[in-house]
Amino acid sequence: MTNHKGLTLLEAVIAMALFFVAVLAFAGAAITASKGAAASKHLTTASTLAQDKLEQMKNTGYDARAPLETVEAYGDIPDFSLYQRVVRIETGLPVPSLQTVTVTVSWADDRHSVTVSTILAP
Repeated sequence: MTNHKGLTLLEAVIAMALFFVAVLAFAGAAITASKGAAASKHLTTASTLAQDKLEQMKNTGYDARAPLETVEAYGDIPDFSLYQRVVRIETGLPVPSLQTVTVTVSWADDRHSVTVSTILAP
């Protein structure tokens, strides 16, 4: 009986190949998780910016003289230069004595957006 100690070259190459396949799988998962976290951060920030502006509009209340649309362009929102915020006010919707306020926050050059709305009464 012969006692073979150690690995053959073929066994070592196969072991290294399996190791690299596992490493690549983990790297792919890490990249996907990182992209998902970044997308989630943008969505959360945009939702917060939209909701904050909507709350501000609700606190201001019904205003028949309010502009129909205001735009805070990219770079105009302090500390949030990657976002644009548009506020639209439609008077008489859904009924003549009400106003519908819609806030849309966009990012990534308008490829993504979040929209929230509310109805104001006089």
